Amino acid sequence: MKLIPAIVMFWLFVASTAIAQQSLILKIKEGSDQPNYKTEHLYLLEIKNTTRSNASFTIKTSNVPCEEFKRNQQIELSHSTLNKGSRRQFSNYNLQPNESFEFYVKLTRPLNAAKNSWNCTKVIALDDNGKPISNTITITSLVPDSKDQH
Repeated sequence: MKLIPAIVMFWLFVASTAIAQQSLILKIKEGSDQPNYKTEHLYLLEIKNTTRSNASFTIKTSNVPCEEFKRNQQIELSHSTLNKGSRRQFSNYNLQPNESFEFYVKLTRPLNAAKNSWNCTKVIALDDNGKPISNTITITSLVPDSKDQH
């Protein structure tokens, strides 16, 4: 029975270590205000540097499998990251300690996208060596069938 508390303490340590290594915190500030049937959607995200040093990072977006849906119900979307102020694409950014940066993730579906299909897009910040330095945000999107729109 002494083994159970040791295992619990080990996993708490692993979880706290993983959280402590995240120097940037990502969050969704606003979801898309466009109807689901539109081909482009913008999501406003914020990233904050919670450390005492500068943080240089790249935002990476990628299509990932949606665990809740069968593979044949999923599609891939195009995505890009846009600076909130200029609405231009950006690749990397530098944040001072306790500074925040707002940006858009733009998701675009193909015109021939299968109806009633889903997409999951993962968003994460990577350091200059390609290692994760933030939490992960997953944006789940539906491509509805226009017959289902009321």
